[in-house]
Amino acid sequence: MPLNIALCDDEMLDIEREKELIESVLTAWPHSINWGIDVFTSSEDMLKSNKTYNMVFLDVEMCGMNGIETAEALHKKSPVSLIFFVTHHEDYMDEALNKHAFRFWTKPINRARLIYGIQSAVKEIKICEKIVNVMSDRKMIQIPLRDILYIYHIGRHTCIVTADGTYTTTDTFKNVAGQLTDVCFFETHASCYVNLNYVSDYSKTGITCSYNGKKYNALISTRKYAAFNKRFKEWSCGLR
Repeated sequence: MPLNIALCDDEMLDIEREKELIESVLTAWPHSINWGIDVFTSSEDMLKSNKTYNMVFLDVEMCGMNGIETAEALHKKSPVSLIFFVTHHEDYMDEALNKHAFRFWTKPINRARLIYGIQSAVKEIKICEKIVNVMSDRKMIQIPLRDILYIYHIGRHTCIVTADGTYTTTDTFKNVAGQLTDVCFFETHASCYVNLNYVSDYSKTGITCSYNGKKYNALISTRKYAAFNKRFKEWSCGLR
């Protein structure tokens, strides 16, 4: 499994220390894993990159776009990127945790916490790398979980809405839903499961999923709203 990591910080001394620490942890990793680290000294440069990063270590206080603003822009561009906020100030914790944080750490990063954080991230990345197998147009297709925004069924068909388009299958909704994972997906309606990574807004009448500037509307039932609201707040605060 390739692991693409980005470090974004306008303090070169901090970024060099973080890079050295992360490299030492990954070099000693007990399991085989391919990894690479890209370094950016400005949020703007990182957001211009065409590469999708599994993990992003992001300073909160930076010139230009700060880390909070960058996290919001990054989430719109790549909802599956796991964001690690790193800062000298704990005052930003509440705001950061409400901006899709996977972890929030003060500098310097504690090695033990880094190891545990990377372990948790790798576990989540592996889950999202899983494949859903369905029949569509009389042939078997494989769809990565990370690409699915939501699924729903209408009549005898199950529809899988992805970043690349919508697939329709005669596979039962139960069969498709059974291939999803509770880590990333939530049942918002008797006929709908939503990928929490892509949720940008919601109310008691519907859920908005966003990707690459496009918005998609998913179903939510009144009786599911309270549970979804609780789960999504936990998710947004990094409580996987």
